[in-house]
Amino acid sequence: MIRTLKLVAVLALGLSAGTASLRAGEKLSKEEFVAKAIDCNVTEKDLAEKAVKSANSADVRKYAEKLVKDHERLNSDCVALARDLKLGVVTGVSAEHKQALLDLTGASGAAFDRKFVSYMVKSHEKAVKMFEANAKDNASAEVRKLAAAALPTLRAHLEEARKLDKSINK
Repeated sequence: MIRTLKLVAVLALGLSAGTASLRAGEKLSKEEFVAKAIDCNVTEKDLAEKAVKSANSADVRKYAEKLVKDHERLNSDCVALARDLKLGVVTGVSAEHKQALLDLTGASGAAFDRKFVSYMVKSHEKAVKMFEANAKDNASAEVRKLAAAALPTLRAHLEEARKLDKSINK
């Protein structure tokens, strides 16, 4: 019971900081990593769902559809890891997540596409750095394995976001 309460506090701290607090090479405890990984996945999936409905460009919409599918799978993997490690999972969203949704809500057409893709570039850069650091150096073998397995997908998302960013900002 005490471990669960302590964990909920750690997860709440991790989510309140959101992905904005990620620094290059940041090594996290297994609790912090799982909390931030879940927040990243939920944020990117939710924003992508909005883009599926609101994107002006067919290419942006196609990218968003891929993000929804991939981040649902990655999030399921993170939730399963939390369960295996007997960690509690906070289902609330970070302040960064809320702000990103608000920023996109006011945009439409090509401006929406630019904002969405720009956020995906920044968000995936942070996520790749966090997953790389934890794939190499996390104290938990389970976290290292999950982080390493997720990296190819996250890197592909980042590369595609960068290509889209160049094409829509010509």
